[in-house]
Amino acid sequence: MFLKTQTELIWKLKMSKKKKEKTTEEKNYIGIDYGDTNIGVAIGKNGFVTPLKIINARNQNAAISELIRLGLENKAEAFVVGIPLTAEGKETAQSLKNRHFSKLLRILSKKPVLFVNEEGTTQEALKNLTDMEMPRKRRNYSDDVAAGIILKRFFQES
Repeated sequence: MFLKTQTELIWKLKMSKKKKEKTTEEKNYIGIDYGDTNIGVAIGKNGFVTPLKIINARNQNAAISELIRLGLENKAEAFVVGIPLTAEGKETAQSLKNRHFSKLLRILSKKPVLFVNEEGTTQEALKNLTDMEMPRKRRNYSDDVAAGIILKRFFQES
């Protein structure tokens, strides 16, 4: 009887020392709206999302380095990239570019890259900026807000 109780006690101690696995909402994520010219970036945790910045996408290596730096600074668990799919859910030419970029980001950052359908996020971002009465100049650069919408969709789907 003593041996069984001692074994149970050791097992309970081992189990209590194991770290509790974080849920999706407890983790930090970097949302990305990838485009040929600009990359919108947002950060999210616990379902709350904040647009972070817009990165120039013309130099892909510099853009990936900046995203890795932002991921490390914000202790991101993963990157969430928007993929433009057709209404039927099929790949587009841009979605293939996004996947190629995401593959490079995953390899270089050694962090998971997750995907969310980004259909309509740019239009939604522009509407949000218009509703907030942002100046026209700010509305021309809505990629970070679109990245936030992508991240919001990710939290809603998780």
